[in-house]
This record gives sequence, structure tokens and C-alpha cells, in this order.
Amino acid sequence: MGLSTLTFNFLFLPAAMLIFYVCPQKYKNGVLTVFSLLFYVMNDLRSLPLLLCSMLFDYLVCAKMVRSTSQMKRRRILFWVSVLKNIGLMIAAMAMFELDKRSIPLGLMVYTVTSLGYVIDVYNGDERFDGSIVDYLLFTSFFGKLYAGPIVQYSDLKAQWEQRDLSAEKIKQGIRFYVSGLARLTILAAGSISVQSAIRDIPSGEETVLSVWALIISSTFALYYTLTGYCDMARGIACFFGMEFPENFHHPFQSRTVSDFFNRFNISVTKFINRYVYIFLGADTNGVLPTIVNTLLITMLMGLWFGLRLNYLVWGVYFTVFILLEKYFLMKYLEKLPPLVDRIYTFIIVMFSFTIFSGSSLHQTGYYLRSMFGLNSLPLFNNRISYIISTNYMVILLDFFFATSLAVLTGRLIREKFPKLADTFSAAAYLGVFIASVSFMI
Repeated sequence: MGLSTLTFNFLFLPAAMLIFYVCPQKYKNGVLTVFSLLFYVMNDLRSLPLLLCSMLFDYLVCAKMVRSTSQMKRRRILFWVSVLKNIGLMIAAMAMFELDKRSIPLGLMVYTVTSLGYVIDVYNGDERFDGSIVDYLLFTSFFGKLYAGPIVQYSDLKAQWEQRDLSAEKIKQGIRFYVSGLARLTILAAGSISVQSAIRDIPSGEETVLSVWALIISSTFALYYTLTGYCDMARGIACFFGMEFPENFHHPFQSRTVSDFFNRFNISVTKFINRYVYIFLGADTNGVLPTIVNTLLITMLMGLWFGLRLNYLVWGVYFTVFILLEKYFLMKYLEKLPPLVDRIYTFIIVMFSFTIFSGSSLHQTGYYLRSMFGLNSLPLFNNRISYIISTNYMVILLDFFFATSLAVLTGRLIREKFPKLADTFSAAAYLGVFIASVSFMI
């Protein structure tokens, strides 16, 4: 019962909202916690003990650290045991996925990183441990954000729980996020995955230059719209229950620099790594060599977020090269160029990075790169790839269109030109998109 299923959209979510809205304020977090655990049971029952044991362990560590303020050695031991437990859990899960093809437990990366950040903050005195196990479980494992985040701070949610915004405007905002995310998942991501699968099914010996280009593009958009779909739905679901989650992707494919791309792509994870690793290591204040090493570590960690694979590490190294080039050489030239030129430059760099990301090995990535530039003696195109593109061109065009801010700008222009009709038009548009998304689920 994933977020893009009929059961979730027409049974689970309405039931959760109904019970949440009718129950008293003091029980609302308890209701959401119960529904989050129920969601986990319905999707990954076998991994539920792992979630509960891991979160309970971190909860008890925080409780012990708070009670041991005068025993610094004990606090330090508890802290590092929790940190190593969380890091080890993520590494073990990713290793089993890569080596044994076992699926990673639902939400493990999200709830582990969320809990790890909280333990660090409690240890440093940046967060207050209030002792509520219900609030802690809701913070780490809320069902709306289990699939792809975003990563949130406990203090931010705590403030929102104390003054819940359950206004009609917040519900409308939630609907916009939710429908947008659902459409990205069921139409754009699913369409891109379909194109990707069709190209991968092309028999060996029938590949073309165009088929390799199309594979990289479809693979890139499949990943992007899957992640943004889940994150937008999470933001929408949060709004339904009086919470607000941060934006996790802000049109990264129209960034003006590679550094800007990193600030727009998987934003909450980037902020987490910057806060707990980059700043801890001294950021860029200790000279050129430490800055290079720190930047390399951060980009490699961003790659490892997606799994323990050499290609993901190289993906991070690839970005390090351009980030450092911009920092020490290119930025003074990029700032003088028209925004369109900057964006084309960044888009090309980013798209080529996904030849590394999409390859199952560096050897395969090398094959992709050689093929894309006609160095493998492949034909430019053939009937098979022409058929795939001709039958899926609309998905490809929509992928490019919604990767930009054109849809947002168009909506803003309509609201400025026709303010009286804007709400009616918006409601009709979102209803149509929701119906279209549901039709793809059937």
C-alpha cells in the first residue's frame, strides 16, 4: 500500500484524516503515530521490529544523556554508541541490497538519519529532550515522509504541534502539494520508467546512439520524479495534519552553477550533511587543501545516500571537480554570462553526471559515454528506438517541461491576469490532474 495506490488514497488517508480531525488536540499526535505504525505494518511488517528497536534505543540514549549531564564520559560513550549504531545500520542495509539484492527496509534511511540528527543535537544541547515517546516516534517515522523524506528537525515540528494550523488555506496548500506529487509519481516517473525499461529491453547489438541518450535522459527523470513525487506528497500530507515540511527539490535542472544544483537537489539531505559533517570538519575556513578534502567528502556522502556502489562515489567525485573549479576559477566568468547560458552549462554537466549514476559499473558508464558520442560504431538510430520515442514523446516533453519552473510561472501569470477566475481555474486544474493520476493507478 504505497502512497500512489488506490487503497492509500481512498481508504487509509481519508480514515487517518477523519479520526485525526474528530479527536481532541492532546490525542492528535497519538493518532498519527498509530497510523504511521499501521502504515508500516501494511507495507513492511517484517522490518517493523527493526524500526521500533532502533528508535527505542536512540530514545533511551537521549534520556540517559539528559540524566548524565555531570558524567561526561558516560554521555560520550552513549552518544558514540548511538551514532555508530545508526551509521552501521545504514551501511549494512545498503550492503545487503547491493550484494544480496535484499530490499532496504521501508524508510530506513529517512528514520535513521532523522534520529541520528536528533541524538547529535541533544548531545550538543541544540535540542531539548522532552521525554515523549509518542512525539519521538511521530517525528522519526511519520508515514508521509518514510519513502524519501524530507529530513526534518524536531524543534520545528514541536513548534507546529503546539500551534497546529488546520485552516482551509493550509488544506488547499496541502492539496496542491499532494496532487502535484501524485502526478509526478503516477504519470511522469512511471512514464519515464516505462521508457527506460523499453530501452533496456532492446536486444544486444541493436543499440544506437539515440537509444543510449534516451536511456540516460529517461533514467535521470525517472529518479528525479520519483523523489520529487514522494517529497511533494509528503509535504501535502503534512499540511493535512497541520504541519509544514521543507522543500526538498527546487527546480535543480535550471540551476545556474553546479554548486547551485547541489543546493537545490535533495535539499534536506544536503543541509543535514553540511550541518553535521561539513561544518564539523571546518567547512572552507582552514585553507585550500582542507576545503578540497571536505568538499570531496560531502559530495561522496551525497552519492552514498543512494547506495553503496562505486558509481555513486564517482558521481560525487565528478561533482567535486566542478564545484571546486567554480569556486576557484570559473565563478568570475559564470557571473558575467547571461542566465540562460549558465543554465545550459549546468544542465549539460548535470545530465552527463547521470551517465555515471545510471551505470551499474564504471565499465558500463564508459560504454554509455563512448556510445553517446558515436565512438562504439553504433548507428545513429533504428526502427526500434524510433518507435519507442514516437510512442512516448509526450512523456519526454512533459519531463522536460515540469523540470523547469514554467508551470509555476504560468500559474502565477494566470493569477495576475485573471485574479477572479484564478481559484476556479486552479481547482478545476488540480481536480483534472488528480483524476488523471488516479486513472494511471487503475
